[in-house]
Amino acid sequence: MSQIADIKNPWRNILLGEQASFRGVIFHVESGGRSSGRRTVVHEYPKRNDPYVEDMGRVARRFQFSGYLVYRPSNPIYEYTSQRKQLYEALEDDDIATLVHPVFAPGGMQAMCERFSMVESRERGGYTQFEMQFVESGKAVSALGSSTNTKDNVKISADKAEETGKGLMPDDAED
Repeated sequence: MSQIADIKNPWRNILLGEQASFRGVIFHVESGGRSSGRRTVVHEYPKRNDPYVEDMGRVARRFQFSGYLVYRPSNPIYEYTSQRKQLYEALEDDDIATLVHPVFAPGGMQAMCERFSMVESRERGGYTQFEMQFVESGKAVSALGSSTNTKDNVKISADKAEETGKGLMPDDAED
């Protein structure tokens, strides 16, 4: 007689292959989602039926996970209450950290937890459910190397304009 564990499911194999974690604290995944899109500005003009849509770049990627921790006396490696506290503190801690999810972030990515909730109930003793929302960290603008020194650019343009203007003016010595 075959068991559910004997059924070959590629998605299930991916989930079982790598543990999900945040700041190195492991949790199990029940479900997950990812959202993204484009930032746009829609220009609508009077007396025109056609709008003009301007692309302003990609929206930050966001991830939503329903995860859980479960107490298993047969597995002494994970002490349930201490792991629950560690995950709670990891999600609440400030700044970015490594998020690992076998489907959405295999190998890990830098992210920040935007919000989370932790739910426990008497009926499901030894089971804590976490609803977590993360946002990719990206890079600071200065880290991209695209800084503009406006003051110097204006001075250079003004100097060039002055030189061009002097070249167009008649020389007083010739008069």
